[in-house]
Formats: sequence, structure tokens, C-alpha cells
Amino acid sequence: MVSIYVFEAKVIKTGIKYLIYPPKEYQEKLKKLHGRKVKVIVVEESN
Repeated sequence: MVSIYVFEAKVIKTGIKYLIYPPKEYQEKLKKLHGRKVKVIVVEESN
């Protein structure tokens, strides 16, 4: 089974780590994936 979530996120720094911070409506969905391996595709758009 494959689930695909598409959303805009912020990249934030906490200490020495960088985290991708999803919008609140996706946090509950992503919490269900805790401990699993996932693939992440990052697309940076420039103006």
C-alpha cells in the first residue's frame, strides 16, 4: 500500500537538526507513520 501526502512545509532548525514541519492538518496523519521508513521528496520553488 502506498499513501501520498502533498503539502507545503517549513524547514526549521532545532539545535543541530533540521526538521520539516508540516501544517497542522497533516500532523495527525503523519503521526500514524511514527517509526516507519518513508520517502521524502523536497521541491524548492524559486520566485
